[in-house]
Amino acid sequence: MNCPKCQKPLPKGQPRVCPNCRKDLSSFYKMKETRALLEAEKAKAEQKQKLIKIAVAAVLVCVLIAAALLLILKPGTPAAEPLSMDAVKAEINSMKLTDFGESTEPSDYVKISVKDFGEIVVRLRPDLAPISAGNFKELVARKYYDGSSFHRVYPGFMIQGGIGKEELAPIKGEFSSNGVENPLLHVRGVLSMARTTVKDSATSQFFLMHADNASLDGNYAAFGYIVAGLETVDKICEIPLGDNPVSGEHSVPQVSVIIESAVFVNPVTDK
Repeated sequence: MNCPKCQKPLPKGQPRVCPNCRKDLSSFYKMKETRALLEAEKAKAEQKQKLIKIAVAAVLVCVLIAAALLLILKPGTPAAEPLSMDAVKAEINSMKLTDFGESTEPSDYVKISVKDFGEIVVRLRPDLAPISAGNFKELVARKYYDGSSFHRVYPGFMIQGGIGKEELAPIKGEFSSNGVENPLLHVRGVLSMARTTVKDSATSQFFLMHADNASLDGNYAAFGYIVAGLETVDKICEIPLGDNPVSGEHSVPQVSVIIESAVFVNPVTDK
């Protein structure tokens, strides 16, 4: 250690006066001790901060590990049960037209009133074919089908309608041959989207199955089924028919089959 005044080395033992320049060293030693204490306190504070950071990091790691374990050990969301076609068949035409009341809001039930023939209530299944069901609901809300007709009637197969005055953009075909899983089969009473040979060409036209037809399964987008009024389809299938001049198919109605309205309904719960 050197003298703060003359900078010459001081003898050991902390002399009170520098032997070289005779400077009083008491204040120098006191300042030295204070500085040493401050540095020691600073070192302790830095060490404490370091320990706190290590502890916080350890807690965060534990939290992340716990969260990861919860994700791993948490039971997964139960997979949706596969569609039971037996249940669907049991639901088809299981209700009466009087079981429904008109709804002011869009719903998954639509009543189709066919002039001189009767009414049909269909249940839509957006859980199985969301694009097709959503498209149908949008058109019903817009009154698109009101005044249109069933222009193709094929007894033992289906009745087809839904041509509107407005040209629409096509929607995605929701069926397995088009890369979309759709378990709803084309049994009697099922509602499905009509299309051309192009798989993504459906717009507004739909058909109601008069009888089972497995050849349509996986190739057309079924999106609902009749829950009341299936006898109206039977009645329509009794009308006189003519041949289609283009395809030769015996399916052209010789009487008008007009859809007076298509409106949203809901099952009446207070009966």
